[in-house]
Amino acid sequence: MRRLVAFILLIALSFSLFADPIVYEYEPYEEEEFPIWSHELRRAESIFFGSFVITLPVSMLIYNIAAYCGMPTFDEEYKNFLVQAGVAASLSLTISLTDWIIGKTGD
Repeated sequence: MRRLVAFILLIALSFSLFADPIVYEYEPYEEEEFPIWSHELRRAESIFFGSFVITLPVSMLIYNIAAYCGMPTFDEEYKNFLVQAGVAASLSLTISLTDWIIGKTGD
């Protein structure tokens, strides 16, 4: 079995030895190559995931403090985490939408 796997790997990897290398030249993006909405979507995505890194631990901390103070929680741990992640995602979405609204009103 090991010989068969080694033989298959040898054949699969040997193709790269005999293939012609494809050389691409770098072409910078043009000014009008992408529509404006794709730039706005990329910015919103970056802000969403960038703020999610901060809002998730904050929402976990606040949720655990509230649970310690007597707030009812779920029995399963994964349900508690889903609630915390949902709150964090909602906060991140709010931050991203706020940035988009501020950007639209500033134009």
